[in-house]
Amino acid sequence: MGTESGKVLVIAARQTDFAELLEDAGFDVGLRTRPLQDVDGTEADLAVVFRGRLIGRNQAAALADQGIPVIEILTVEPPSRSTADWIRLSNRITKSDLVQIVQAMADGVRERRALPLSSAS
Repeated sequence: MGTESGKVLVIAARQTDFAELLEDAGFDVGLRTRPLQDVDGTEADLAVVFRGRLIGRNQAAALADQGIPVIEILTVEPPSRSTADWIRLSNRITKSDLVQIVQAMADGVRERRALPLSSAS
């Protein structure tokens, strides 16, 4: 399994089929079926968090605070606006469309990492 597409952390109670779709798309997938107790030291290029009864709202925020871009899947319409590093979507999105969004976000992460740091003049 190649990891050229990057490492994606999926936090979801029941999303093994989605994790397999990401693997088929070339991602190295870490699937967690329970909330992370401590996000410090979490290694991922981006994370997909499926909110629900088990996975609470603090998971996406904690990962974003660590600088990990997040795609958060909600059981309701997103209550707030998405940003470049934190995309909020309704769970009505199809899994194949969600894979497309993961691929686009991963491309953005790779592009930002490839940019040279600007030097102070």
